[in-house]
Amino acid sequence: MFFFVHVSAFAQVVEFNSTGGTTATNGLHFYIENTTKIQVRRLNNTGQVYNPNSIPPSTTLDNGVFIRGNGLLYGPSHTVTTFNPTGGMYNTATIDPTIPANPSSSGVQQSARNVVAITNGPQATIIWKYTTPLDFLTAEVTLTIPNTYPVSVANPVRYFHVFDTYLGGSDNGCGVNVAGTKRIVGTYSSLGGATPCPTSTALPTTGTVVESFRERTGTFSSYCAAGWSSFFINGGVNCSVLQTTPLSNTITTTLQDTGIGIAYDFTAPGTYTFSYDFVIGTTSVPAYDHIEIRHDGSATLCPENLVVLACTSSTVPCPPLSIVNTGTLTGGINLVPAAPGASITPATFSIGGSGSTANVTLQATSASAGTYTLVATGLSQAPLNGTRCTNAAGTASSTCDIAITNTPCVTGFECLETGAPYNTPVTAVNRNPLYTKLVNTDFKFDVVAVGVAGAVSTAYAGNVFVELYDDATAPACTSAIALAGTTNSLTFAASDNGRKTLTANLNLANAYGKLRCRVRENVATSPVTACSSDSFTVRPTSIVSVTSNANADGGGISANSSTFFKTGANFSLSADTGIVGYNGTPKINTALLEWLNVPATGLAAPGTGTLAGLFTTAANAVNGNGASGATFTYDEVGYFRFKAQGVFDDSFTANSNDASNNDCTNDASNVLVGGKYGCKFGNTSVTNHFGRFVPDHLTVSPYSFIEPCTGFTYMDQPFSLTATIEGRNAANNRTFNYSGIFGRGVVSSELENANNGVALDSTRLTTTTPSWTSGRYLYSASNFSRLAVADGPYDAMAIGVNVTDPDGIKLVDRDMQANTTTCTADSAGTSNGTCTAKKIADTRMRQGRVKLLNAYGSEKLALPLPLKIEYWAGVNAGWTTNALDTSCTFPVATNYASSFSFTFPAGTTAKPNNLAACETAVSVSPLKLSAPGVGNSGFADITLNLGAASGTQCTSVGGVGGAAGSLSKPWLQFNWTGTGNTNPKARVNFGIYKKGNEFIYLREVH
Repeated sequence: MFFFVHVSAFAQVVEFNSTGGTTATNGLHFYIENTTKIQVRRLNNTGQVYNPNSIPPSTTLDNGVFIRGNGLLYGPSHTVTTFNPTGGMYNTATIDPTIPANPSSSGVQQSARNVVAITNGPQATIIWKYTTPLDFLTAEVTLTIPNTYPVSVANPVRYFHVFDTYLGGSDNGCGVNVAGTKRIVGTYSSLGGATPCPTSTALPTTGTVVESFRERTGTFSSYCAAGWSSFFINGGVNCSVLQTTPLSNTITTTLQDTGIGIAYDFTAPGTYTFSYDFVIGTTSVPAYDHIEIRHDGSATLCPENLVVLACTSSTVPCPPLSIVNTGTLTGGINLVPAAPGASITPATFSIGGSGSTANVTLQATSASAGTYTLVATGLSQAPLNGTRCTNAAGTASSTCDIAITNTPCVTGFECLETGAPYNTPVTAVNRNPLYTKLVNTDFKFDVVAVGVAGAVSTAYAGNVFVELYDDATAPACTSAIALAGTTNSLTFAASDNGRKTLTANLNLANAYGKLRCRVRENVATSPVTACSSDSFTVRPTSIVSVTSNANADGGGISANSSTFFKTGANFSLSADTGIVGYNGTPKINTALLEWLNVPATGLAAPGTGTLAGLFTTAANAVNGNGASGATFTYDEVGYFRFKAQGVFDDSFTANSNDASNNDCTNDASNVLVGGKYGCKFGNTSVTNHFGRFVPDHLTVSPYSFIEPCTGFTYMDQPFSLTATIEGRNAANNRTFNYSGIFGRGVVSSELENANNGVALDSTRLTTTTPSWTSGRYLYSASNFSRLAVADGPYDAMAIGVNVTDPDGIKLVDRDMQANTTTCTADSAGTSNGTCTAKKIADTRMRQGRVKLLNAYGSEKLALPLPLKIEYWAGVNAGWTTNALDTSCTFPVATNYASSFSFTFPAGTTAKPNNLAACETAVSVSPLKLSAPGVGNSGFADITLNLGAASGTQCTSVGGVGGAAGSLSKPWLQFNWTGTGNTNPKARVNFGIYKKGNEFIYLREVH
C-alpha cells in the first residue's frame, strides 16, 4: 500500500511518553495534533491506529474529534476516503505542550490542553492525560455551547470521537460492546480458528489486541463498532459522522477492517463536562490497588487529621507516582465499632482529578475513649486490596486501628513578646511577633498554650521545655538542634490561663540571623512539640572596626605619603564586628563621609567626593569579622573617613523578616524604643581616614592661543596663550581637591621649532605662576622675548605644557617633546606614548623692526616717506621685508600720522635750513609729507614713536604741532645706534639733492 503524508505548515503536534512505545513495559507513545488526530506506537514502535509512518500531521490518519452543529460537521479531513467535513476544519485548533515535559517515566502522568472551536459556536476543551505505562489515554472534555447558538432536541450539538482502528497492524477486528456502569465500545483482533469473533458483549481475556472507548464520567449517547469507512460515508450501517441521526449503536460480529466511534449529544446551550478513556493494548484494564489512610494510630480530644488516597500500587506507603490523580473516587471513612460522640468530617471524600489526596478530620469527645478500626465505606469504585494504613512512623501498619484517649486538647504552643496581644488565627497580617534582640543583652518572652482552632487553651496545666534553635536552614521544628544554654523549664498552672512569661532571662553572646522558639511538653508519651510562628534576629550592637589597604595616614593630613591610590582605582574595605555568628554583608552610606583637612581651595565641607562599591564578601561567622569588598572606588583627591553609621548593616535582620514585619525600628538604636531595638547597626564612632587618593591623570582642557598677527607673531609682542590644566579621575571628571599642597603637579613650558630636536629656551616665554585651585592650574603666557642679538626666525614654533607630578600622575594626550624629533604621541585620552608635553599653540615667531629711510625731494612737491617692516630672516638673509605684515603693524584705514614726531634743526651757513616748524605735514595712505612750497627748502628729522610717546607732531601745516602719540609697539624698535633699542628715525630734505648725478626736479621743454 502507498502512503502519502501531508504536513500542514500550521500543525501543532505534542507527544506523550516520547521515549516509550518500544517495549511491553514502557507504555504507549502518543502523537496528538492540534486537529485532534492521533497516532499511537506500542511494543516495538508498531503503529496502533494506522501505519507507523503516519505521524501527525498526516492526511492518511482517518481519526479525530468531530463536532456536529446546526447541520454542519467540523473537524479534520483525510485522504483515505477523500473525507472533508461539511463545515470544514475548526476555526480554532490549538494544543499546549505536555506537562511535565518529555521524557516521561513510570507512574508519571502527563497532560496537554487541546482546544477546538467553531466561531460563534461550540468549543471543546480537551485535557488529554496519560500515565506511563498504562494502556489508555484519558480525555477530560469541557464542551461549551453559546446561549445564542441554534441547538435543540431536533438540532443537537453532537461530539464524536472516531478511529479507523489498526490493531497494531492486523487491521481486521471484531466489534464489542461491554455494558455496565462504565460502557466499553471497541474492537479486538481475530482470535483465529473457525470462530475469530467469539463474543461481542465481553472482552476476550487472552490472545488479542483491543482498541476501545471506555466511559469515565457521563455516558455515550450513541456508538458504533463497524467497518472503518462507514464512519465517513452515509448509509449502510448508519455509523457516519455525516448523518443527521445518532450513531446506530451497531456492533459488528464478523471479522472485518473495523473502526470505532462514540458520540455525546447536547440539546441546549450550556457548559458540559464528561470524560472517557481510549484504550489501546491488552484486554486488562488496570484498577487501583487500595485505599490508603495515613495517620499516627492515636488521637486525643484535639482534631485528628486523616489523609486519604487511592493507590495503583500495592506498596504501602503508596509511592508518589502511584497515587491516583485522575477521574473521581468518592467514599467515606468510618470507625468500627462506632465511637460514641466521635465525628468524621466531611462525611464523603472525593479524590482523583479533583485532588490526589483528601483530608478528613476525626473529632473525639470524652465519651469516645477506646480503640477502633478505620475502614473505607461507600466507595464509588472498589479497590483490589481494600483499605491499608500507615502508622506514626509513616510506614505500613499491620492494622488500621486507632486509639482515642481522653486527653485535653493542646494542639501546640506559641511564643510572642511579653504584653503583645495573642492573635488567632495566625496570618501574614495578624502575627504573634518576636522582636529583634541584641547580643549580650537579657531578654524574655511569653509562651502560650494553643488549643482547638488556634485559641488559647486557658485550662492547660503542665510542664514544658522552652528553647531556641537556629532556623537559618529551616530545619524541621521537632528535630532542630537547640542552642546550648537556651533550654528553660516552665510550669503552667491552670491559673496562668494558658499564657506565661519565661522565669529566667535569655542572653546570647553570639549573633543569629533567624532564631525560633520551640516548646516541648515534658510528658512521657505523645508530647506536643510546637515552634513559634515568628522568627527573630539577635544582632551585634556595632561594627567595631573598618579598615582598608588605602591606609596612608589615619589623620588624613599627609600630601606626600608613599601609599596612594588613583581616583577610580580599586581599593578594599573590611568591616569587623567581633561577634561569632555574624555572617552579614555591610553597606556604606555615602552621605556620611568627611575629610577634616580638605585644602582651602578644594571642595567645601565635608570636602569629599563619591565613594562607590559594595561589600561583596560576607563576614565569617566563625568570628564575625572579614566582611569585605575589593572593588571600592573613590573619585576625589585626598582622604575620606566615615562618620558614625557610615558603614552599617540593615539586612541582617531581614533573615527573620524583622525589618519588614516592623519587629525593629528603622534606625540603629541599641536602646529599647517602644519595646524594640533598631533594625540596623554600624560603626558608632568616626573611622580613621582612608587614602591618599591622587588623580588618575592630568588633562589640558581647554586651551586657547590668540595670535596678535595673522599667521605670525613678533618677539616681545604681547599675545594671549591660556590653558586650563586639571586633575581628573578615572571617569575623566575634575578632582577639585587636587589643590593647595595636594596639587603637586609642577607645570612648565616646552618650545621647539620645526620639530628639529632642539629645545628653545622656555624662559623666554613670559608665564604666570598660579597655584592649583579647585583642581585647576590656569596656565598663561603673554609673549616670547627677543634677544639682544637677533635670532630666528622660528616659522614653525610649537609651544607646549609639561606637568611633572611626584606621584607619577601623567598628562594625557601628549604629542610633543622639544628635545627630540621622534617621540610617540599618546593615544586619545591616554598617556601611553613617550612624548612629554601637550602642544597648545603653533605660530611663526619672528624678530621684527620698523625702518625709516631718508628722503629727498622738491619743496614744490609732496615727498613720499620710505618705511619698511622687516624681520630677521637668519644670518644669510639678514633683515628682510616681512611680507606677511600687510595690516598688523599698520592696520588698513588707520591714521597713525600723529605717532610721528618732528624736529627742525637750525641750519648753518654751509647748509642753511629754511624749513620752519610744521611747514610740512605727514599723512598716511600713502605715507608722505606735504610740499612746503617755494622758499621753504631745508630739512627735518622725523621719528616714529613705537615706544613711549615723545616730541611734537606735524599732522597739519602751520605753527608748532601738538604732542606726538605712539603706536605702542616697542617690539618693533631696534638697536640702531648700539646703545639699545630705539625708535626708527630719518631725515627728510626739501630742495636738496642727494648726490651730484641726481636731480631734485627735472622737466623737459620742447
